[in-house]
Amino acid sequence: MQDLVVTSHLKSFNENFGFEDLQESKQFERFCFYSILNNELNHSLTAEDIESIDIGENKGIDGITLIINGKIVKSLQEFEEIKDSRQKLTVNLYFFQSKTSEHFKDIEIAGFLDTVIDFLNKEPKYQFTIQAQNYHTIYKAILDRVGIIKEFNFYSYYCSTGDWLSGNSCEVTLEKKITEIINTRLFNKVNAEPIDKSRLVDLYKKASNPISAEFEFSEKVEIKNITGIEEAFIGLVPFREFKKLIIDPNTGNLRSLFYDNVRDFLGIDNEVNEKIKETLENKKFSEFSLLNNGITIIASENKGRTYKFDLHNYQIVNGCQTSNVLYECRNVEGIDNALIPIKVVITQDEELRDRIILSTNSQSKIEEEELLALTKFQKKLEEFYSSSKDGLNYERRNNQYANKPYIKKKSIVDIREQIKSFVGMFFDEPHEVAGYFGKVYKERKSDIFLDTHLLEPYLISGLIQFQFKEFLSTQDIERKYNKARYHSFMLFRMLVEKEKFKKEMLSSQKKKKYFDDLLISIREKDKCLVLFNKTFKIIDKLKIEIQESKQIYNKSTTNDLKDVFYESNK
Repeated sequence: MQDLVVTSHLKSFNENFGFEDLQESKQFERFCFYSILNNELNHSLTAEDIESIDIGENKGIDGITLIINGKIVKSLQEFEEIKDSRQKLTVNLYFFQSKTSEHFKDIEIAGFLDTVIDFLNKEPKYQFTIQAQNYHTIYKAILDRVGIIKEFNFYSYYCSTGDWLSGNSCEVTLEKKITEIINTRLFNKVNAEPIDKSRLVDLYKKASNPISAEFEFSEKVEIKNITGIEEAFIGLVPFREFKKLIIDPNTGNLRSLFYDNVRDFLGIDNEVNEKIKETLENKKFSEFSLLNNGITIIASENKGRTYKFDLHNYQIVNGCQTSNVLYECRNVEGIDNALIPIKVVITQDEELRDRIILSTNSQSKIEEEELLALTKFQKKLEEFYSSSKDGLNYERRNNQYANKPYIKKKSIVDIREQIKSFVGMFFDEPHEVAGYFGKVYKERKSDIFLDTHLLEPYLISGLIQFQFKEFLSTQDIERKYNKARYHSFMLFRMLVEKEKFKKEMLSSQKKKKYFDDLLISIREKDKCLVLFNKTFKIIDKLKIEIQESKQIYNKSTTNDLKDVFYESNK
C-alpha cells in the first residue's frame, strides 16, 4: 500500500486489535469494516464482531453483515430469537469490497455488485463460502418473515486507497447497478457508496474517537456544589436541538448512545412507547413535555460555554425509549418545537456515574441482577483486573477507556466478552456463547456476577481470551480455530482441572487452588500453548467444519467434544 496516511492509520488499527499477523489485504478489509460500521451499533465493535464480517475468499465480496435493531446478527439462531420478540424489526444488510489499489476500476465495481445482486436471489448461481452461505440462510429467513419487518435497508461499500472522481465510467457503472438493486423492490432504502482514501480516513477517525455533539441548551438551571460533578444542569431543549445529540448528521441514523441505559429499546409495539408515539403524532407536544420523565445524559467533558454545549464521550443512561420514539417521529410536522426535559451531568467519576445510572433506572421494571451488573461486583472486578499485573483492563462501561488511547483494544475485556468467556468456559455452554449474546445473558444472569463469587474465575476467563488472541497474532494458533475458541476454553479447563468443576466452587474460598492452577497454566505461555494445541486435537477428532455456524452453535457438538475428551483421558 502506497498511501502513507492510510498506512499509518492501518498500522495503529492492527496494533490496537491484534491483527498484525494477517496479510495486508485482510488487514485493510477489517480496517474498512470497522471504520464504516463502528458508529452504527449500540456498542463498540469488538475484534470478534469485525472477524464475523469477513466471509473468506468469496467471489467479488469481502464482507457481509446484518444489523437488526442496532445489533449485529451472526447466525440464524440469533435471528430466530429476535423475531420471536414483539418488536417490529429494522434490518440493515451490508456488503463490503476493499482494494488496496490506487485506482477505482469499473469492472471490479461491476463484479462486486453483480455478486451482491446474485446473493439477493433465493437461489444464487455463484458458489459462496461457508460464511457467505450462513448469511444467505439468515437473509432467506428474513424474506420469509416480511410481516415483522418494519424496514429492510441495503448498504454496499466499495473501498479503495485511490481518489474517487465524479463523471467517469465508474460512476455510470455504480448508478446502473444501484438501479438494478432498487428494481428488486426488496428494500426501503438502497445506498451503494464508493469509499476513497480521504473518506476512509475520516470514517476511521470518527470511529476511533469518543462520540461528541454540539447543541444549544438555554432553558436550563445549573445544579451546583455536588462532589465529583464538574457541571450539572436540568431543563428543556427543543427537539431541533435535541436531535443533534441523538442523530448522526452524516448518515441520519440514530447514534449509538444507549449502552449504559441497562435496557434495550423495547420497540414501538411496547404499550408505553405506543402512547408516547401517539402523543407526538397527534401533535400534543405540550402534553408530551409535561408527562415525560425526561432524559439523563452523562458526559466526560463539556467544551462549550454558556448556552452552547459541546459534549464529549457522552451516553444517554436513561431515556432510551423516549429517544427512540422521538427518532421514529422525527418527521412529524411541528415536532422541532417540542420541548424535551433533559438532565446533563458532566463527570469523570466512575463510581458516581454508576450511582446515577442505578438511580435513574431504578423506577423502571428492571431485574435486580441487571442493575447489579453495573454496580458493586463490577467495580470490584475492574479493580481486581487492574491489580493482577496481567496487563488487562476490564471495561464495565462502553468506551470507558476512550480518553486513554495508550490502552489498546486487544487488552480490554468488555462486559459482554467477560460473560461469554465465563459462561463458555465454566458452564460448558460454548455453543450458546458463540451465538446470540442476548439469550445467554437472559438465561444466565442469575448465575453470574454474584457477590459471593470469587473474582479469580472471571479474570481467568478474560485472560484466556487475551492469551488466545496473542497466539493468533504471533501465528502460534491457526486462525481457523478462532470460531471454536469458546469450545477450546472449556476443554482447556477440563485438561487442567484435578476435580470436576461444580458451580458451587465459584463461591468457595476452599477451592481457590483450583482457580490458581488454571491461572498458572494460562500465565505460563509455553504450557498454555501446549494445552491449547491439545484442545485443537480434540476438536479435530470430531472432523466437523468449524467455520459452519450450524455445527459450532449446536449443543451436540459440545457434548461430542466432552465425550472425546473423556474417552481419551480414561
